[in-house]
Parts: sequence; structure tokens; C-alpha cells
Amino acid sequence: MWYKIQPFDTLFFRDGKPFTMKIDTWAKNIFPPNPSTIYGAIRSWLIFEKGTLEDFKKGKFNEELGNPQIKGTLQIKGPFLAKENLYFPAPLDRYTTKTKKENHLFAIDFIEKPTIVISDYSLKNMMMNQIGENIEEAKGYLDIFSLKDYLENKTYKIQYRENHEFYLIEKKTGIKRNKSTLNAEEGYLYRIPMIRPNKKVYFYVEVDGLKEYPIQGIVRLGGEGKVIEIEKIQGQPFDLLKEIPFELHNRQFKIYLGTPAIFEQGWLPKWIDPKTYEGIYNDIKLKLIACSLGKSMQIGGWDLASQKPKPMYRAVPAGSVYYFEVLEKTDPEKILTHFHLKNISDVYPEEGYGFSLVGVVK
Repeated sequence: MWYKIQPFDTLFFRDGKPFTMKIDTWAKNIFPPNPSTIYGAIRSWLIFEKGTLEDFKKGKFNEELGNPQIKGTLQIKGPFLAKENLYFPAPLDRYTTKTKKENHLFAIDFIEKPTIVISDYSLKNMMMNQIGENIEEAKGYLDIFSLKDYLENKTYKIQYRENHEFYLIEKKTGIKRNKSTLNAEEGYLYRIPMIRPNKKVYFYVEVDGLKEYPIQGIVRLGGEGKVIEIEKIQGQPFDLLKEIPFELHNRQFKIYLGTPAIFEQGWLPKWIDPKTYEGIYNDIKLKLIACSLGKSMQIGGWDLASQKPKPMYRAVPAGSVYYFEVLEKTDPEKILTHFHLKNISDVYPEEGYGFSLVGVVK
């Protein structure tokens, strides 16, 4: 079941790095929020829809919502940014030029790694800039139609939209106050960047694993617990992406991550051998031959029920792309079944991490 999450005010989503007043003065924000932030907000909303926090702690909702020690059947996909259409982070195997401000992403040649290249990068193939211009990573989003063209490898040039078209950053300054005197304490000045979504900007999230799905409600979200509205919608926002004309050219395909992924081997999924880069996923024998990844993220959080920090993980950011070669004869439909529109994260896949889409390599 799909839900629309509509913010009404500024929001604050912080990365997993520690932030302590007096030691740090500036907190780093992230946007869109991590899947676990949305999962936690929805889980809390459902707990109070069904009963109380004490009921949750006593295990009265074990089957669907779990308890402080275990999770139930609740799972999500997303969150996905929306503004009239669905939008996804720009894929990191496409780049924009520094000289031309056209808001276009260009394909970079995918070649066998030259012997003259000295690098820790140890995969068979790599992206090589051969266009004769300075390039840079794009900071923005593709709409669902452009993403479909990208996955089908239809065009060399794809248009994207920049971050400021979806949100603005407002700097908020604060200071710790003494609870007894209400005076400001010296040395505790801090600043946090607040996200103000533009008009008509919201999120979509797919919720599964429940027997009954509430129609709508009010949820607190983000670092300051701002109130947002969540509402069940009709239709399937992903219908356009379900029917991808997918073929294996030279036995190769790629996986695009629409949400961050947490893998047990850092950037490498647990089912891939770090020496040979080969592995078997649901009986599909594959070899990782190239990748284009963003800077790793720190994923943590605070467990409200247990009142303690959650484990800290290093995650691969959304927009990252993995290229694979199929080592044995495999039906392309089998690849779609196990990788397309699925959460493939080693850790917390039920919370929405590692949402993957399969693309064509030519």
C-alpha cells in the first residue's frame, strides 16, 4: 500500500555522526531522510493507532510491529521524493560538465581498466572521461520518465533537476540554556541547517506487511519532531518502472540504488567474494566488473523504546551504480525478479535500505 507524506514546515534530518554542543557548532543535514527515519516514524504512528507504547513493549503487536527487541512483518520501500512526478537521485555513472550549465547528465565511457592506471580501484572495468571536458558529479534528481530512459540506456544525454528546485536550506542558530536560571550557557552556541521543502514537494513510501492499513494520520518526523501528514493513496506510482524492456547485452547489466544500502563488507554486498568479486545471489552467478559509488554515509539513530543509540553503519549512498556480468546462462526475467524494485541491502532491508532498479548495459 502506498502512502503520501506531506510536510508543512521546515525539517531537520541529521547524518549519523555525533553532534555535541560545545564540541561541535555545526550539524550536517541530509535530504531526503534516511529510510530508517521514515520507517521509525511510520512504526510509531501505527503503534499509537493500535494502542500505547506500553502495549508495544509488552509484545501485543509482535506479529506486525514487533517489540523493542524484534521487528514484525512491517516493511517499507522508500522514501521517494515527489513533486507532481516521482524523483530519484542522479545516477553516479552519469556526469555533468563544468562549462555547460544545461542541467544534463552525460554518459561516460565504460572501458576495461588500462594497465597504466595506478589506483586502489581493483575491478575489471572503470568509467573513463574521454569527452575532453571537465566533468563533475551532478547534485540533483531525475524524474521517473528520465530514470526509465536511463535504465533502458535509451539516450546519451538526460536532463536532471537541481536540489534548489525541491528545497531550500535555512540556517538556524541556537544556544543551550541553564534549566535553573534560564540563562544562556557560555560556549554552547550551535547552528543546524533546516530543510524547507518547496511547495508541492512531498514523499511517497510503500508500506507492506500489515493486515489493515490506516487511511491517514499525523506523524512527528525529524530532529525537531515536526508534524507531517501521512495519507493512503490510490494507484501504483511505480507502474512505469515495472515494465522495463530488459535484455542482457554481452551478459552484462547494472543495478542502480534508489535509497542508501548497508552492506556487511562496506561497499561490497556480503554475497560477493572480495578477492574474486564473484558471488551467487538467489542462484544467479555473477561477477562485479565495475561500480560508480558516492561518498559513504554514516547511518545510526536513537532507539526511542530502549532509550539507547542504534548501531552505527557505513552505507553506500543512493544514486550509486554496480555493474555485473552473468557467469552462467540465466533468464533475464530471473534477474528482474530478484533485483528489480527490491530492497537488497544486507542490513535493514525491511526499513527501505538498498532499493534497487535493474538497467541495461550496451
